[in-house]
Amino acid sequence: MLAVSSHGFAAHFPRGPHSSRYYLQCPPDDRPDAWPDTRVWEALRTRLADPALIAGPITDRETFRLRSLVHDPMQYGRLFLVGDAAHIVSPMGGKGMNLALYDADLFARAVRDHVRDQDDTGLRTYSRRCLRRVWNDQEFSHWLTRTVHDAGDDTHAGPFLRHVARARLDRLFTSPTAAQAFAELMTGLDPA
Repeated sequence: MLAVSSHGFAAHFPRGPHSSRYYLQCPPDDRPDAWPDTRVWEALRTRLADPALIAGPITDRETFRLRSLVHDPMQYGRLFLVGDAAHIVSPMGGKGMNLALYDADLFARAVRDHVRDQDDTGLRTYSRRCLRRVWNDQEFSHWLTRTVHDAGDDTHAGPFLRHVARARLDRLFTSPTAAQAFAELMTGLDPA
């Protein structure tokens, strides 16, 4: 669940019947010790609009910058980069593991073809083929991150970007085409 409020962004990702991962937007220079359990649960209840949200033990907390990185090309001579070694994507779109598995699958097939058939086509085209998907997922994660972070709290982004982000969200709920494109990007369907 992704929630946008005037208090900032929050997310709830269940991780099974007894655990969840939560995200709270905070200033980039905040430290985890500035967020004791009571403050975390109060913020989650407010931002998720669920005053009955049951508090549980918090086993880990950290503040992190939402950053992205892409090495282009994903190959340097005979060194091939796969997964996080090649690209870091903001966790907002949930694309990191999917991209890593896609890279690994393409690379394994390319190595197999090279060893078994002496066909180096897969190795020569590895970086280009991976980067097409990497850049697509980077763009989606960046778009989603900016949208949910700017849509509620304009203290950092300002009212103009808040209204732009709200228009993006509104379009998802009023345009079947926009909703379909979002669903395809969120689920990770290959755009090809």
